[in-house]
Amino acid sequence: MSQLIDACGGLPEDTGKIIGGGPMMGKALMNAEVPTAKGSSGILIMNKKEAKRGEERNCIRCSKCVSVCPMGLEPFLLGALAENKDFERMEKERIMDCIECGSCQFTCPAYRPLLDYCRLGKSKVGAMIRARQAK
Repeated sequence: MSQLIDACGGLPEDTGKIIGGGPMMGKALMNAEVPTAKGSSGILIMNKKEAKRGEERNCIRCSKCVSVCPMGLEPFLLGALAENKDFERMEKERIMDCIECGSCQFTCPAYRPLLDYCRLGKSKVGAMIRARQAK
């Protein structure tokens, strides 16, 4: 990616974060020395102010995350279950249906890291499912 960034004028001095894949579904990169592949959809360079997340607060139960979830999930509930490490219940609440679009986290006025919780839950539930299938 560094060659692409250089071709576009290089990194700005106030670079706060480099995201591969776009603002909502992309993943933060440690540096620009990451190869691009056929499926690379974009590079987003955010300044330090844009990259700073708001201070996380307790869920206010506004249900904005529920209204924007394209899969009909309850991200506020999945986040709480992940915090409590209740991965069995996360499976029952259909965590594996999450497409990791990031809409829930983007719309959350309490700045909850809902996408992070969903990714953690999917990882843990996926491991539980694989362990069951291995028996």
